[in-house]
Amino acid sequence: MKSAVLGAGEWGTALATVLARKGLRTVLFGRREEYRSINEKHVSPLFPGQRLDPAISYTTSLSEALDGASLLVFAVPSGAYRSLARQVRPLFPKDALVLSLAKGFDPESHELLSETLKEELGLPSVVSLIGPSFASEVLERKLTCVSAVSSDRNSARKVQSLLSDSYFRVYTNTDEVGAQVASALKNVLAIASGMLTGRKEGENARAALITRGLYEMSRLGLALGGRETFFGLTGVGDVVLTCSSTQSRNFRLGLLIGENNGAGEVLRKNVLTTEGVNTSKYATELSRKMGLELPITATVYEVLFEGLLPSEAIPLLMNRALKDETGGDLMAPEKPGLMGK
Repeated sequence: MKSAVLGAGEWGTALATVLARKGLRTVLFGRREEYRSINEKHVSPLFPGQRLDPAISYTTSLSEALDGASLLVFAVPSGAYRSLARQVRPLFPKDALVLSLAKGFDPESHELLSETLKEELGLPSVVSLIGPSFASEVLERKLTCVSAVSSDRNSARKVQSLLSDSYFRVYTNTDEVGAQVASALKNVLAIASGMLTGRKEGENARAALITRGLYEMSRLGLALGGRETFFGLTGVGDVVLTCSSTQSRNFRLGLLIGENNGAGEVLRKNVLTTEGVNTSKYATELSRKMGLELPITATVYEVLFEGLLPSEAIPLLMNRALKDETGGDLMAPEKPGLMGK
């Protein structure tokens, strides 16, 4: 069986190692010619100290990568999903299973990435792999648990069977909306957590941020048609990981913004993919359209896009009107939001 991993970044490379461990011939597709060294040295330039399985090869030819593949893995940033899917469609292998790795919203339509892939590839379902997982630890065979999320339970189970081993355990989940909203919002919360750390706030602040952030995640997810999956691997699991470690790109970005007490210069110099930046914008726009109050998300957006200083943002959040912790309404509206079915 052959798998094609479209995107040779950190997460795509890590997932390729999982597939190769399970005996799949795996082709990494990317645009960089220098990554061809993977074919000879079995080492990715991204992980110079880690030898890759010889079953992994690299190509810059999309048609070569797709030819005969039974599993297609989309491992590019969310902003590249639509354009890559359009390139894939005329070459799409018959009956191939599609797995999505990115977290965030489509930058054109603001819809879930699974919906983007379904539309562009003409498929009834895809599977999204979501959960607390740093690529470097997956590559090093450190214990990891994630969820295969799809409205088609059979497809999710196929991915579960393909990927699960003694190091990498995969659960199934049918809540596409809730899981994907959670995986997107956790990047915004990670930026906020980094800002708090950069401003030298303590662990009390982080615990409060995670707790109230989960509340915001649940409000938006339920309003968009999701279900109560926010306290599983795709919700609280992912939030705890990304809000607590400098391995998270979004946390590191927030850390720099907090230390510099401003986003402008940090964003200008940032060259890494940090999905939480645009997600804060899309989520704020969605919540305002729906009349939902998401103060942490909106504040991160204002710091990133409207010049609010972190030193100003923290007291603004702390001095909001006092309220009962359980007084908010987590129930989804009678008419689901933009992503409700």
